[in-house]
Amino acid sequence: MVDMLAIETPEQPRPPETDTNAAFQLVATMFVKYVQIFRKLEQCYDQIVHPQKRRLIRTVLDGCMGRVLELKHEMISMDFSEYHYFDDILADLKLTPNDLEIPIPNYFVLERAQAIEKR
Repeated sequence: MVDMLAIETPEQPRPPETDTNAAFQLVATMFVKYVQIFRKLEQCYDQIVHPQKRRLIRTVLDGCMGRVLELKHEMISMDFSEYHYFDDILADLKLTPNDLEIPIPNYFVLERAQAIEKR
């Protein structure tokens, strides 16, 4: 997360990117890294037993999900397509397509089951 913070808020502002492909690659790389962070946070939230830490991790997890959605919408507005190919980024980061899969957080499923049960 510290790496992503350094990328998103550099000490000196970067000049605007004129090449649309380079700008898309930057946003797509950030998207892939945020998905990795999301997967790790979701696993951490699922495994931790301390209630105070769980609440904090959930707040961070919700923020991370929001950022993933923001980046996805930004990619859609840049590329005018809902389907993107991350083959080159995955190869650079030495990841597989399975690493890019976004899981449904378990607390969504559990909260939904509890809401249905109350009905």
